[in-house]
Amino acid sequence: MQASAVLSQQGESSRAGRSMFRGESRKRPVVFHGQVLLIENLKERRQVMCDMLAQERFEIGVVEDSRDAVQLLSGELLSGQMQMPELILCNARMLGDAGLAALERLCASNPDVPVILYSAFTNPRLRERMARIRGAWILDHSADLEDLRSAAVSLVASRQTSV
Repeated sequence: MQASAVLSQQGESSRAGRSMFRGESRKRPVVFHGQVLLIENLKERRQVMCDMLAQERFEIGVVEDSRDAVQLLSGELLSGQMQMPELILCNARMLGDAGLAALERLCASNPDVPVILYSAFTNPRLRERMARIRGAWILDHSADLEDLRSAAVSLVASRQTSV
């Protein structure tokens, strides 16, 4: 009797857990602090990029999860509930279609915020989705960390002189 109750309970919690991963929002605010918003899920790359940006004296806010990124891009930032960063650096492949669509809407409504999209692995469909984002700088797999650093520094510097 107890074994079947445990199995039943595990089945219910498993279904509840699976529904969480099918696109339900987490119902908690996503917060970042910093002038640069870095959206990157790979720990090693995220750390290298944070170190590089910190050497340039940037304050960095990090979002590590695609669902949090979509919530932030389509919710708090788009609605104006949070201060817009001076630069958004984003792993395009990590975002997926929903995140790229949210970023596209955000860029359309805030064309003065520079966005750098990068991906080590692209395909024609992803490149086409990235190209739809108005004003975004796209760095492909051939770009290295120095290219990213240089683009970030010049974009923020040009934004600061034009604002």
